[in-house]
Amino acid sequence: MTEGEPSIIARGKSLLGQLLRIGQTRLEMLSVEFEQEKLRIGRQLRLTAICIGSLWLAGFTLILWVSFALPPDARLIALGVLFVLFLLTALASWIILRRSAQQERLFTRLIGQLRLDRASLGQEP
Repeated sequence: MTEGEPSIIARGKSLLGQLLRIGQTRLEMLSVEFEQEKLRIGRQLRLTAICIGSLWLAGFTLILWVSFALPPDARLIALGVLFVLFLLTALASWIILRRSAQQERLFTRLIGQLRLDRASLGQEP
């Protein structure tokens, strides 16, 4: 071994340090993704609760208004039409909610970065 060449122990320590830094970076990425997912779910739950409460109150108020404003013979027809409209709105919102729930998988970016790491080390992904 020459004078300027590092020993095998120094190289091992350097490699271990690099591996620990890579591991720490990946854990930080995982933490950020958890936080983003938690915030997204919380925001969706709040908006859903506000939407449901507001729609229920609007529908209830509309039904009361129709039942008091219309003459007795037209009330049944108007209430039947409102029922159908509310039912169609509920079905449409359920379909939209199901479609919006299909998003990218959790940890997609982290998995992609780990694949890049493996590829840079010469291993097949």
